[in-house]
Amino acid sequence: MKVEQQQQILTCMTQVLNQNGFRAELMQNENAPLLLRCEAMRQGKVAKDVVFEICFIPMPLPHEDEGLLQFFVTLFQGVPEQNAMQLRRACGYCNDFCALGSFGFFPQAGQLFLKHNTLLDGTLELEKNVGLIADNISVLLASVSRFIDGLASVGFSGMPLEAVVDQELFPKM
Repeated sequence: MKVEQQQQILTCMTQVLNQNGFRAELMQNENAPLLLRCEAMRQGKVAKDVVFEICFIPMPLPHEDEGLLQFFVTLFQGVPEQNAMQLRRACGYCNDFCALGSFGFFPQAGQLFLKHNTLLDGTLELEKNVGLIADNISVLLASVSRFIDGLASVGFSGMPLEAVVDQELFPKM
């Protein structure tokens, strides 16, 4: 997919997100891909602001009309190191219920994230690709909303996974 087409898709997506109550902006740094940064305010009972970072991964793909779009969602940072093992278990548990993406944890930054990659077809009309991206964001946001309170309980208070499930902050298997 050509860089110009990628820019057009992300520019249009920024407008769509801003029109739907998000705070979205395009960010361009030298020698880095164009990045769409979007904030979803006050998610879950913990009322955490969630940050979406969306960009095309600059890599050759088998078909030149394709583009690999990465969604990286930061739920929160600052998780104490002593809760890292329990939070990794909670991420694995939540991933069994995610329709898109997977939760993960960077212990060095105490950062909990949700990551998803999708392949876009550049031969499709702009509106179809923007619709697909919007659908991906909706599903990822649903996962964030569903799990953020339980993940915060595990990450910040050290609550065991079993207790989070018993309190119905996570679904039962």
